[in-house]
Amino acid sequence: MKKTFIPQEFKEKYSKIMGKENDAFFEYCQIKMPKSIWVNSLKIKPEILVKELREKGWKLEKLFHENAYSLKDVAKPGQSEQFKQGLFNVQEKSSMLPVIALNPKKGETVLDATSAPGNKTLQLSCLMNGTGKIICVEKNVQRFRSLNYNVIKFGMKNVITKRMDLLDAKKKNLFDKVLLDAPCSSEGLVRKDFDALKEWNSELVEKKSELQKKLLEKSIQLLKLNGELVYSTCSLSPEENEEVISTAIENGNAELVSIKFNGFKTREGLKEYNDKKFARGIEKCARIYPQDNDSQAFFVAKIRKTAT
Repeated sequence: MKKTFIPQEFKEKYSKIMGKENDAFFEYCQIKMPKSIWVNSLKIKPEILVKELREKGWKLEKLFHENAYSLKDVAKPGQSEQFKQGLFNVQEKSSMLPVIALNPKKGETVLDATSAPGNKTLQLSCLMNGTGKIICVEKNVQRFRSLNYNVIKFGMKNVITKRMDLLDAKKKNLFDKVLLDAPCSSEGLVRKDFDALKEWNSELVEKKSELQKKLLEKSIQLLKLNGELVYSTCSLSPEENEEVISTAIENGNAELVSIKFNGFKTREGLKEYNDKKFARGIEKCARIYPQDNDSQAFFVAKIRKTAT
């Protein structure tokens, strides 16, 4: 049986962060995470698809949204006819939460800032019932291709894709809502890929943090006054999360908004780390530890733009 690779530096860092809970945290880091699906309500009503899949013997349990279901004892859901037809997407449950927190409405103009491969784009499109406009930005050529493939497969007619670096965007105050699921050190992927931490080190975390700060600053510029933004990563490093959010809040043109998810446990943002205190209200951020919901690790923060 393949063993999870966990660097010593990672162990030391998270032993301090988790304290008495470090045994539970590291135990869950070494267990494959359960599967879950997002029903594509652009093509089929969730209750109809769920009935169809249950008749095939699939064990489905509703999660925190009518489109979200946990899946048990189905080895390869991606090989089913329903998946090939684009009736559902295989998506980890905690990675669904940023879009739930953003809560886009019908007719809004939304930016999906670093969007490939389009898992969260599908969620946005479903919540907007295929209306309004979603602008998806991705600079990597291969990832851009996968994004376009999924836009067509899932029938997202309100999506426009643009291959560009978000940092090159020149305009301001364009969007009602922005989703920034930022590139990160991918610590949370360790439950999906036991070698996910092979390249992990503190230098990588710092490098990602610097990029994230620039992407968040640009995303806030692109947001309309009083518009809302959700920032998320599949990392738990404070450098990539609370520190990034603090930098944005301290710029003086945004405030944090509280977020909660029905039936899903989250922890407050860390108020300080390594003797550094973060911005006021940072506890409104949501930390998602793998042991709390048997999920991927995640971080979610919601921001409202208060000045241009």
